[in-house]
Amino acid sequence: MKKIALILFLTILFTGPLAFLQAQHRPQKAPNLAHYDKKKFHFGFMLGYNHADFAIKPKTNLNDFDSLMIIETHPMSGFNIGIVSDLHMGEHFNLRFIPEISLLDRNVVYNMTYKNNSLYKVQKKIESVSLDFPVLLKFKSIRIQNMRFYVIGGLQYSIDLASQAKKQTQNKDIVKLKLLRTDLQSQVGAGIDMYMNMFKFSIEFKMSYGMLNLLKNDDNVYTNSIDHLKAKIFHLSFLFE
Repeated sequence: MKKIALILFLTILFTGPLAFLQAQHRPQKAPNLAHYDKKKFHFGFMLGYNHADFAIKPKTNLNDFDSLMIIETHPMSGFNIGIVSDLHMGEHFNLRFIPEISLLDRNVVYNMTYKNNSLYKVQKKIESVSLDFPVLLKFKSIRIQNMRFYVIGGLQYSIDLASQAKKQTQNKDIVKLKLLRTDLQSQVGAGIDMYMNMFKFSIEFKMSYGMLNLLKNDDNVYTNSIDHLKAKIFHLSFLFE
C-alpha cells in the first residue's frame, strides 16, 4: 500500500516539471475551458476505488489470551461514488465538499494454536456501507495549458450504515467483530486536473486515517485482545466536473 502511494506521488511530482518543459517547446494552442476557473461554484460527480484496512494495536501482552499468538489485518478492495461541490476561493485555493457512499470490506485475522501446537487462523470479515462527508481544502499549482497539479487535505465524518454495534447476535456461537457507527478521519492526497473540451477530468489519490477507535468491546477474546482499531483507507478517484 505504501509503495503504491509513493509511486503515484513521485509520478505526479516529476511529471509536472516535465509536462511544463514539453509545453514550452510546443506551438501554443488556445486552452480548453479558458474561463472555467473564474466561476464561483462547480459541480460534478466522482467514481472511485478504495483499498480499506485497519490500523490495529493489539494488547501489549497476548499471553493472557491462552492460545492467541498474533493478530493481523488483511486489506480488501471496494468502490465509492459521490457528488462534487466545489467553491472557488482564489487563484490557488478551492473548498470542496464531496458526500459519497463507500462500500468497504476488511479482515481481522487471529493466529491461534491448538493443544498440539498446530497453528490455525480465525478470520473476522467486516463489511461496511459508509456514508461519508469530507470537507477538503484544495491547493492548486499554476495552470499549464490544459493541466494543473494539486494537493488536498481535510477532515471526513463517516456514518457506517451497516454497523452491528447496537444489534444483538442471534447465534451465540458466532462471534462477530462490530464497529461503532460513526468515525472522524483526516485525509491528505494529491491529484491532476485535466481540462477537456466540455468538462474537467481529474485523477486523485488520497489516504484516510481514522482518529477514533472503531471497535465495540463485547467482552470476548477477539475484542479484549485489541487495544484499538482505526480506519486506514487508500482512495483512487476519478472526478468529472
